[in-house]
Amino acid sequence: MKLFQRIFATFCAVIILAIFVASFSFWLVQNTLAENQFKQRRTIETTLMASIISAFKARGDTGAREILNEWKDNPVSRNIFVITGDEEEDILGRKIDSTAINDAREYAAANPESELVHVEFDRWGEEYIFFIKGWDNQQIQRVPSPLYIPGLQLAPIWHEFIILSFIILVGLLMAYILTNNITKPIRILGNGMNRLAVGELETRIAQQMEGRDDELSHLAYQFDKMAQQLQKLVAKERHLLHHVSHEMRSPLARMQAILGLVQAQPQKQEQYLKRLEGELVRMDTLVGELLTLSRLETSNMPLEKENLALVPFLTQLIEDSQAVAIQNKQQVTLDTGKVPENAILAANESYLYRAVDNVIRNAMNYSPEGSTIKVKLSQDQKNWLIDVTDNGPGVDENQLPHIFTAFYRADSSAHKPGTGLGLALTQHIIEQHGGKISADNIKPNGLKMHFVLPKKSQ
Repeated sequence: MKLFQRIFATFCAVIILAIFVASFSFWLVQNTLAENQFKQRRTIETTLMASIISAFKARGDTGAREILNEWKDNPVSRNIFVITGDEEEDILGRKIDSTAINDAREYAAANPESELVHVEFDRWGEEYIFFIKGWDNQQIQRVPSPLYIPGLQLAPIWHEFIILSFIILVGLLMAYILTNNITKPIRILGNGMNRLAVGELETRIAQQMEGRDDELSHLAYQFDKMAQQLQKLVAKERHLLHHVSHEMRSPLARMQAILGLVQAQPQKQEQYLKRLEGELVRMDTLVGELLTLSRLETSNMPLEKENLALVPFLTQLIEDSQAVAIQNKQQVTLDTGKVPENAILAANESYLYRAVDNVIRNAMNYSPEGSTIKVKLSQDQKNWLIDVTDNGPGVDENQLPHIFTAFYRADSSAHKPGTGLGLALTQHIIEQHGGKISADNIKPNGLKMHFVLPKKSQ
């Protein structure tokens, strides 16, 4: 059974059950009211008849007449009759069927203690029959139903049947509307998932739920957000695959050419093998960085972090960079300013080392001989700030926003060695630490990389 059918059947069952319970409760209340009214009326009638009988015993026919005349304006007295045995007429002249009189006489003879029918004789021996009209009818009359259709000449039960049928039809219509209102967005969501499953990553469904502001519409917005993120990831993967194939093709082609040269010129084998080793190292570096980047992008687990002494960490990093700096005839300096020696950062040391080292090595690659790469550590109220400034040519302002994209190579790096993944890795590592990294050109020349790392782990 489909969800629509289940929900609709449930609503129908609830509506019909509710109407049944309401009708039964209404019927029960009506019967209870009718029973109470019947008992009250019978009590008053029997009390009044007992008073009439007492007056008759005391003063005869005249006493009974006086009591009935005193109560003539009360509807209850109209149901009490006093019949003279000889004439078989009511003492007040009210019409009564002779059959009812005979039945009352017979009942009184059989039930002398009855409060509803009683026979008395006056002093001259004349028979008088006292009875309550309808004494033999113990059926409770229902209270008139409020379910009534004006102008429709039908029995009351048909009025009730028509009104209840109309209520059921309206209830079923409302159940259909409500069920459709619930299941329609689910159908839209299902269709969207089917389209997404066959590769239509541009699928969006939130616009089909305009006018709704409930959990289902929020689910549609979440679906669109998921689809958009999926589209970005797939585009990124395609972009990555394209660049990986391009980056791999070049060293593989060179390696193939080197092998051909080795075969053609065996006397230069050692020279060509060194070049082949260089290409292998390049490929190994590329594959390693690709694996690291993929792990950072796709892993849902945060990096394992521990308290890291920031000043000794940067000091060691600068010392490790000095060998390359000396080889390039450059200098790398560290300025910790007023940052205390015991400054602590929650970080993964190996990953953070790699991120900052990538930036420092880039600065050394793009800075001329004799230049100084400055590393400055400072702080604000919430963050540790690390600035790495070089004396290189900088980056075109239009290209600055893209330098953290994998495989993006700015014009200034066209002839520099590298995989194009270093800054992408750095950005992912810093973001995994809850921080940010940005780049700005400085005058007259140079580039400043700005790290922002929160003092408290996020």
